[in-house]
Formats: sequence, structure tokens, C-alpha cells
Amino acid sequence: MDCKKYLESMKQRRAAYVVWRDKCREWMAMGNRAGWFVFGSFAVLFFVQTLIFDHFAFREFEIYTSVQNGFAMIISKIAAALLFASFTFLLRNKRWLIFLSVVVDAWMIANLIYMRNNHILLDAEAFNMSGNLHGYFWSVLIYVELDIDLLFFGMTALFGLLFMYLPKRTQRNWKAWLIIVLVSIGLRQGSELLFVHAQTKQDIESKYDPLPFIREHRERVYGNHFPMAVANTSILYSPFYITTDYYLMLKDMQPERPLNAQDSVMMATLDKGVEAQDTLDSPLIIVLLESLENWVVTPEIMPNLYRFTQNDHVFYANRIHTQIVGAPSADGQMIVNTGLLPINAGATCLHYPTNTYPGIMTLAPDSAICLLPHDPCVWNQTQMSPAYGYDTTISYCDVDTILFQKLDSLVDEGHRYIQCITQSTHAPFLNEKYSNLDISGKGMYWVMYNFIRGFNALDAGVGYFIRKVESDPVLQNYTIVITGDHRILHYELRDSMHEYIKRFKKNNTDPADTWISELTPEDDCLPLIIYSPKINGNPRYTEDAYQMDIYPTYQSVLGVENYRWHGFGINLMDSTQKRAIQEKDAFVLSDKVIRNNYFQR
Repeated sequence: MDCKKYLESMKQRRAAYVVWRDKCREWMAMGNRAGWFVFGSFAVLFFVQTLIFDHFAFREFEIYTSVQNGFAMIISKIAAALLFASFTFLLRNKRWLIFLSVVVDAWMIANLIYMRNNHILLDAEAFNMSGNLHGYFWSVLIYVELDIDLLFFGMTALFGLLFMYLPKRTQRNWKAWLIIVLVSIGLRQGSELLFVHAQTKQDIESKYDPLPFIREHRERVYGNHFPMAVANTSILYSPFYITTDYYLMLKDMQPERPLNAQDSVMMATLDKGVEAQDTLDSPLIIVLLESLENWVVTPEIMPNLYRFTQNDHVFYANRIHTQIVGAPSADGQMIVNTGLLPINAGATCLHYPTNTYPGIMTLAPDSAICLLPHDPCVWNQTQMSPAYGYDTTISYCDVDTILFQKLDSLVDEGHRYIQCITQSTHAPFLNEKYSNLDISGKGMYWVMYNFIRGFNALDAGVGYFIRKVESDPVLQNYTIVITGDHRILHYELRDSMHEYIKRFKKNNTDPADTWISELTPEDDCLPLIIYSPKINGNPRYTEDAYQMDIYPTYQSVLGVENYRWHGFGINLMDSTQKRAIQEKDAFVLSDKVIRNNYFQR
């Protein structure tokens, strides 16, 4: 091609572009069209981004339970998009428009990462805990997925190019901003009415709340009815919820939910009353293994713990469904120690640390010790350990073998009531470097590789303690409860592991690696292992159960039949016992019990 003709053609195209640009600017300058164009563009951007966010954050839930729910969800997201886009009428410098969009992108990405880690959105408790992470930073960052997360910033970059040649706004348009805000609030309340009407038709308890940003209304988003509430909210509304939540938390203001007549009747059935009392004569050790899931208790991954489940005097249940809500480790500890379930929103340990709890260790006739692998400020352990009955809290070491050696020394010193919590298998499972497990990581997502080897490394410390139990006549008189506190792998990791196992079954030729193809990563199941000289044989429970069943099960082994509180669950070792209350109802009742400090009275 002739260079002169090519250069001439480029000049003509450049001149045509300048003419088009000038005409666009001239058109936009007429009647403040530029402002409305930018507002409309940003409204579309934010709306599309919230839909993309919902797809990647909530795709494991069935959120479109009805056409009416879906319509309510769309209206709510339109309302939020209009609200945030309305700020374009108040920003005269176009650079602030890009800044606003980047902030929205960052907020969505942060929520996606937190959702993958904790199965909930960011809330006031997350910000309250942000100063107490102490080494958990990388535990969050491992859930960054660049191909998804950068999609949001990519959209903002395109808008940045689009707005580069916009004329600068000469003045703020307060009237337009106020009108858009009022329209947004109206649409938001309309979506709420639609949502409540849809739930009423489905016989699901819900109510209309004229105030859109108060805690009582917001709780469905993070509580037990989380899947339904997706249709009633937008990720862009959550900063308003969090602001009000955080204020209520600082002011110690919680919504009141008194026990009704039906609740009182149920509690009369479950609670024997203050006159009933017992003493914890049998020595007890509770061991909470961080993030332990049932499918890693195998002869190859955790040989010591697996062998222990086969021993005499050991009860083993391998399908305990987790019931944590908003405070993973803290919730798990509360369920195991008290038989109560978490509140519907937030962390019980942050909202109600001064409550009276029916902890089993409150029955201990002498000192009870909580042995921690981290600073006591994490999950407000400083206040919660005494609330559960532990008069001594020891912050020790997160190296498992050293931690269990300390547990052993406490037993040698004559301490009979101890809770030991591990931490090494917290994400990103960096203790896997101490594992000797020979497993091919080819094709396996690295987090899953670390997870498996991490629990193999944990098993070395657990093995030290188990061998001590098997050989020490003193420890053989203890009741020992070993379980996990919560699940930790989000569904995308599980899906990747299932796909890996399928490929492994197809391609593997080494019989020694057959165990890999037999792994079954469950969604939310933990193991429960109880050792006691009072247990005959090696009983098993293979049906589905709940974390709330742990407390009454080991209580029956301890023989504290006269204690007033045996929890909401059932004794898994008694095949004749029927549930007095179902899980869903137990969550609601436990929430009221904690909020009203029931056991203080």
C-alpha cells in the first residue's frame, strides 16, 4: 500500500473523529444532556454489575423461587443502581466518576472473596474483626479468582475511556439528585412489598418494614433465610445495612425478640429449670480441629485419627452437618460447648459476650482450661471462654505437635477439664509443608492439594495425643470429644475436586493411588469422635445429624442427667430418642433464647 495514501487516509479518519467528538460535546452541552447521559450509563453499569455479582456469588442457591421473587430482585437492583448513579449529578470532576465506579468494583470483589471464604457477605462483624486477624490475611487472599474479579475492573476501564472526552460539569444538579434518590427509595420499598407478598403466598414468615436500612429487616440476608433474601436486596445496599449494624453494635442496641407462648412451652420441655443441677465428675477434654471435614478421615490422609475411630470405647459419627451462621470458629465452639445455635445474624461472641450460657464446663468442680493457638482477642475469646465456664485461658502455639504436648503436660499437672483448639489447618493450609503424604498434585487445584496435605500434617499432632490416650492409664479415664468447628471449602473448590477425581478414576493406573479416586468431598459434614471408658465396643452413627447433637451426645456419656440443659439436639447413641424440635425451629428459638439472656433468669 502507498504510504502517502495510507497517511492521508489516517488524517481523514482523524478529522472525521474530531468532528464527531465536537458534535457529541455540543449535543451534550445542550440542556445538561451530558449529565443525564453519564447518569444513565452509570446506572446501566451498576445494574449489570450487580447481576454479574449475583451470578458468581449465589449460583449455588436457588434464588428465583417464583416470578414475583425474580421481579422483586430486579426492581431492588434497579433501585440500588439508580441510587449510586445519582451521585454523578453531584460530581463536577469526571475523575471522581471513575473513582466512584472503582470503589463499587472493589466492594463487589471484596464481597465475592469473603463469600467464597465464609459463605456470607461482608457484614458489621467482619469489619469489627478486621483488626484481629493476626495472620489470617493470606487466608482471605487465596480465594481471589482473577478471571472473575478483574471482570469488574475491566468494565470500569471501558467506562473510563468513554468518559475521557466528556465536558466538565459547571455546577451540581441537586434537584435531579434528590428526585433520583426519592425514586430509588420508592422502588426499593416496592420490591420489599413484592417480596413479602411472595413469601406470604409460600407460607414463609416475612413482614414488610418501612425502614429499609435497619438491622431487624436486614437479618434475612445473612441468616437462615439467606437464599430467599437474595431476591430482595442488592449488593450495593449492603453498605447501608452495615453502617446501621455497626452503629447498633457500638451502642449495644439489639432488636428485641421475646419468647412467645409456644416458645415458652418448648423451653419448658427442653429446660429442666434452675433447681435441677449436677456435677461434672468425669474428666473431660474437648478437641476442636480447625476446619476438619469428614472426608479426610481416611487411612491415607489421617491414619492416626482414622485408626482411633476403629478402637474400642470410641463412638464415631461421620455425617454431622455444620450449623454455623456468621462467625465460623466462634459459632462452632458455642454449639459444642453449650448446645445452643448461633443467632440469625452476626457473631454471638461479639454481640452477647456478657450473657449467661449453659456451658458444660460450668459444672466442673475445679479449674477448667481453654488452650488456644492464637491471641485471645480473636473471636473475643477473652470474654467468651469464661462465659462457657473456662476460668483459665492459655494462648500457646499454632504448631500442632507442640500444642498437643502442652495439652499432655496439663493432664500430667492434674487438670481434668480442658478445651484444646487447633489452628494450623486454617486456610490457606500452609502447614502442608510438614506433610509426608506422597500425593500427585498434577491437575489438582493447589488449595485442595494444600488442604489434603495440611490435614495429614495435623494428624501427626493428633497422633501424638492419641498414642498418649492409648498408653496413659490416667487419660484412659477421661471422656474425649474430637470434632471439627466448621467446613471451609467453598463449592467451586469442591466442584474442582469432584472433576479431578473423575479424571483420576479414568486415567490412574497405579493401584497404590486408588484411595484418591474414593475421596468424597461432602458439602458440609464434619466427623464426631467420642472416647470414653463408659462406651462399650465401637458404636457408629452413619445417618445425617447436626452439630447441635454433639452436646447432648457427650453429655449422656458424662452422665450429667440432672443438669438443666441438654440442648436442642438428640443423643446420637440412643436410637430410641426422637427430636423434640426440628433444626429450623431450633434456630429461631435459640436466637430468641440468646437475645433475651434466657439462662440468666
